[in-house]
Amino acid sequence: MRLSLAGLALSCALGWFAPQAIAQAPAVLGDVEESLIAAPTEGCFAGCGEACSDCYDCCDCFNGRQRFLGLLPSDHCFDSFVSPLSNPFYFEDPRSLTEVRGIFIENALPSVIDGGDLQIYAAQLRGRVTDRVSIIAPRLGYLNVNQAGDAPQGFMSAPIGFKYNFYRDVERQILASAGITYFIKGSGIAGSNFGDGSMNFYLSAGAQIFDHGHWITGTGFRIPMNNNWGTQFWYWSNQWDYELPNHIYPLIGINWFHWMSSAGIPLGSEVTGLDLIDVPAVGVAGTNVVTCMAGVKWKPTSHFELGSGFEFPLTDRSDILKNRLYVDMIFRY
Repeated sequence: MRLSLAGLALSCALGWFAPQAIAQAPAVLGDVEESLIAAPTEGCFAGCGEACSDCYDCCDCFNGRQRFLGLLPSDHCFDSFVSPLSNPFYFEDPRSLTEVRGIFIENALPSVIDGGDLQIYAAQLRGRVTDRVSIIAPRLGYLNVNQAGDAPQGFMSAPIGFKYNFYRDVERQILASAGITYFIKGSGIAGSNFGDGSMNFYLSAGAQIFDHGHWITGTGFRIPMNNNWGTQFWYWSNQWDYELPNHIYPLIGINWFHWMSSAGIPLGSEVTGLDLIDVPAVGVAGTNVVTCMAGVKWKPTSHFELGSGFEFPLTDRSDILKNRLYVDMIFRY
């Protein structure tokens, strides 16, 4: 008797629930399908939810990683960093970036080379091709020197190359990259067409310091393709910054340049052009120039930076640098 009553109750329950389940099945399946589309089990959103810091991929998924002109979005897992300001054509940001950067330089020239000043108007292009490989064009620039006589002016040599991010620790906010650029000769009237161009082999790295500080460092060698028409130098550049409220970053930089060899063809000058142009100079092997830069950057979003800085020499030897003003603006994808 109990079994019959239990069977009757089960039949009644199934008779009521089954039509309800059948009626709701399309809606439930639709919700499941929508959730699968919105939250795939692989790639950007796999198990991350909205907490980017808890997942390697999540913070690196701006715009669903959709390519723009064939390029991936920048690596936004290191958005608290700001790019190096001084030595801009050699000191490379270690992050994988897709961006356009504009740079203005006002450089006062020492009296030992007849004074005056020069201006550089330049653009930089970077594109992230894969997760760790980027193509870079650190300078598309125009030089204008203001001195008596036939002062140099015209398009500068144009470096192009690649960068590989070989170390990337999102949790500890540490990364490192290596790369090569080749400087394509520029205009003769800009003093940028000596020899067969030059190569720059470099390493760059960055680390977060405590909660709001950062250190970016870069070192490399510029090697002319023809030693008769260029000097070899080794550089080491550093920048330290600290993020204040409203995304203001005061920063300081130190740059060291060491000449390993002079040019083989003497032009009678010890002026090399420092980090701006490569003039075939004599008597510079073993010499050094050290500079200091103080500046500030404003980074209201992860897609825009605006900065300015003032640089001056710390050594008696200063080459073309009496002092220098930088202004830069970055638009980042």
